[in-house]
Amino acid sequence: MLGQLNPASRAIKQQRIRQTKYWKVVLAVLAALVLFVLYEAGAILLFPQVSKLTCKADTILVMGAAQYNGVPSPAFQRRLDKALDLYNQGCGKNIVVTGGSQVGDNYSEGLTGAAYLYGAGVPISALTSETRSTTSLENLEFSKSFIPEQTVTIVTDDLHAYRTWYLAKHLGYSAEVVGVFAPYGRWIYGIKELVKITVYHLGFFK
Repeated sequence: MLGQLNPASRAIKQQRIRQTKYWKVVLAVLAALVLFVLYEAGAILLFPQVSKLTCKADTILVMGAAQYNGVPSPAFQRRLDKALDLYNQGCGKNIVVTGGSQVGDNYSEGLTGAAYLYGAGVPISALTSETRSTTSLENLEFSKSFIPEQTVTIVTDDLHAYRTWYLAKHLGYSAEVVGVFAPYGRWIYGIKELVKITVYHLGFFK
């Protein structure tokens, strides 16, 4: 009888050991995931606060945002106004405004933003419009031909700054990112940025 019980007892013990190892691996993966999420969330929130602006770049690049029939949305206008301020401070000789158009739009974000800056006193010779992009990655990718030296000061929302910097680095830019405070829907905005930067880290760039 004892001889029959011992093999069964050993099998149960081995099964418990395997289960314990399995759950240790699961918990380790979950802990790593939590740490990653906390790190990325902290980077999204703190990056605009710790990033430095040296004004060494000749080009200021404005990330696209919505426009309404040729009029910049409030979010887009905040970015444009910041770019104008930097330009007037001498932190750039040229401004590239990015952004294509959505279905049904009569104007692109790039042209709308450039027209706004021209109306604010920036000479047309200092303005360039990128008018094809529809994503943050495309904003940067399609603008490379306008910035031969690939050294740039990028203007975008503060919660968008970390992901923008990450994408710019991925594309080979030497970039400083200036974040403009986005006052509305910050929790939702932050969560969206966290999801998107996670997708980028997983290798799905879009």
